[in-house]
Amino acid sequence: MTGLPPRRFRLGEWLALGLTALAEQGPSGLTIEALCRRAGKTKGSFYAHFPAIEAYLAALAGHWRETHTLRLMQEVDTGGPAQERLIALDRMALALDVRIEQGMRRLAQLDPGVAVTCAEVDRERIAYLETLHGESGRLAPEEALALARIEYAAYIGFQQLDLGLSPQELHDCYGILMRLLHRPASG
Repeated sequence: MTGLPPRRFRLGEWLALGLTALAEQGPSGLTIEALCRRAGKTKGSFYAHFPAIEAYLAALAGHWRETHTLRLMQEVDTGGPAQERLIALDRMALALDVRIEQGMRRLAQLDPGVAVTCAEVDRERIAYLETLHGESGRLAPEEALALARIEYAAYIGFQQLDLGLSPQELHDCYGILMRLLHRPASG
C-alpha cells in the first residue's frame, strides 16, 4: 500500500506562513528559499501559486490589509453606537501581533508595491476612525479627521519606536491616550 500523495499547500497557507515569517524574521524571511524551507515544500509548490517573489509580496500585502484592517472594520460594523465601536476597534487592534505591522512597514521600505498597499491601509484606517469619531456626535468634521490622524499616528508610533517599553507598558500608554480622548481604554 502506498502513502497518499503530499497535500498541496494552499494559497492561504502560503500567505499565513508569510505573515509568520515576517513577524519572526522580518523581510529577510520572505525569500522563496526561506519560505519553501519553512513550509517543507519545493519551489515548484511556491511557483504553482506565484510567478515570482514580487507577486507573492503583493499578495501578502493584500492579505495583511484584509486580515489586519478590512476584517476588523467589518467586525466592528455589526452595529451599536460609535463610541462602543471605537472601543471594540481598539480592543481588536491591540490584540494584533505588532511584529507583523512592524515587518510590513519595513518591507514597504524595500518594495514599492507593498509601500502602495501600506499607504492605502493608512488612508483606510484614518478614514474609518474619522467616520467613527464623526458618528459619535462629539466633534466637528475637521476635529474628527484631526483626532483620527492623531490617534492613528500614536497607534503606529507606539509600534515603530523603540521606547524600551514592554508590550504591557505600550498597551498602558495607549490606554492613557484613550482616557485622554474621553473614551475608556479597551482590554
